[in-house]
Amino acid sequence: MAVDSAVRPEEVEAGPRKPASGWIRRLILAIAVVFSLFHLYTAGFGLLTGSLQRSIHLTFAVVLAYLLYPFSRRARIDVIPWWEFLLAMASGAGAFYIYWQYDALVTRVGSPLPIDLAFGTVLTVLLLESARRSVGPALPVIAAVFIVYAFLGPYLPGILAHRGYAFRRVIDQLYMTNEGIFGVPLGVSSTFVFLFVLFGALLQQAGAGEYFIRLAYSLLGQ
Repeated sequence: MAVDSAVRPEEVEAGPRKPASGWIRRLILAIAVVFSLFHLYTAGFGLLTGSLQRSIHLTFAVVLAYLLYPFSRRARIDVIPWWEFLLAMASGAGAFYIYWQYDALVTRVGSPLPIDLAFGTVLTVLLLESARRSVGPALPVIAAVFIVYAFLGPYLPGILAHRGYAFRRVIDQLYMTNEGIFGVPLGVSSTFVFLFVLFGALLQQAGAGEYFIRLAYSLLGQ
């Protein structure tokens, strides 16, 4: 079976973009290094509450998603359009807003302000787009279907029908609680998964994988 040359293993981890500009490469590297150091620090020393940890984790993740994954496979991989930087900053601001306004937000869960709804809407839409770029259309399509279902309940037949939910309540549930975007999957990613991925990447770059393979051959033959 032929392997699709458009999808290489290194692209899954580092993204298909390879910016030609040196300062952009250094910027992406700096963000990734700070991302890793943050998780190493919180894993050993600076423990944060769940919402704060997830907020910062998602901030780094969505920014890197827009910088490393182009809008489509046909887009140039050696340049990052200016509007991609705007999307990266907007999505990062939406995620970081939870950390920045955490003390105020916990007192108005269920009664979001217009600015809370604005940040929540921006993050929800841009998060779906970043997921489409990085993992394909299946996951964001499924998520979008269930979000739309919350609004269309009164118009559906039979057991699918429900009374429907207002836009304000949907965004509040998705954005300001730990039952939506900042739920258990993101919590697992921000505490356990990232550290395992980082450790595996370090072993791979250090050549440990090849070392263990050669060690097995030397001990057990062919």
